[in-house]
Amino acid sequence: MDNIPQAQKKYVLTDIMKKRKHQSSLNEERARQIKERILKKKQKTKDFIHPEKFVDKYRKQQTAYSYFKRKERKQNLETLDVKSIPINKTLLVVRIRGVKDISNKQEKILKEFRLNKVNTAVFVKTTVDIWKKLKLVENYITYGLPTRQIINDLIVKRGHIMKEKEIIALKSNEIIEEYMSEKDIICVEDIVNTIANASENFDFVTKFLVPLKLNHPEGQLKSGKIKKPLTKQGEWGYREERINNLVENMI
Repeated sequence: MDNIPQAQKKYVLTDIMKKRKHQSSLNEERARQIKERILKKKQKTKDFIHPEKFVDKYRKQQTAYSYFKRKERKQNLETLDVKSIPINKTLLVVRIRGVKDISNKQEKILKEFRLNKVNTAVFVKTTVDIWKKLKLVENYITYGLPTRQIINDLIVKRGHIMKEKEIIALKSNEIIEEYMSEKDIICVEDIVNTIANASENFDFVTKFLVPLKLNHPEGQLKSGKIKKPLTKQGEWGYREERINNLVENMI
């Protein structure tokens, strides 16, 4: 190489450096592709679900659907005792179970109530149709008649409203007045009164309210009990005024 002119030496060295840089880039690209293939393979292995799990899930859904149909038939065939239903009263409904073994129809009803997650709660005004729907999903919920004090505590400590897809905490009466003054609702007390009395603006207020997020109550709603009704020392179902003792420990 000593016999090569100086200018030609520079050209040869530059060419070698370019080739090395190009080869280095190729090596890096190959290493990246290999790494991606390995990650994809791991992800596929992770996402793979054994057929037994599909079968088990299907069986659980069928069991839940059979329960749903039995409930549906029972309510359609038997005359509902309307006198036993607290018509036009405020109910506090709490979701206490997940969706691992739920039927599609029951899941749809829970979505209508906006009870998409465990340990969330909503206020509803009782009608015969609402009562029937609650009965059809009551093995996933517990519900009852809230006191004014519990309603107040829930609004003050857990209350949020939805406005234009934005969730806003009810930190002051100014927020309430801004969004609800068209119905002469300007403070927390107005909201509490509307809900407690199930008055004419009940739907307007509860539509604004985001489902209440609650804590899991210590020592209550244990996994073994939430699958049983209250009548069999379980947790799900209608608990009348006893709902207040439960929710007090969840706020």
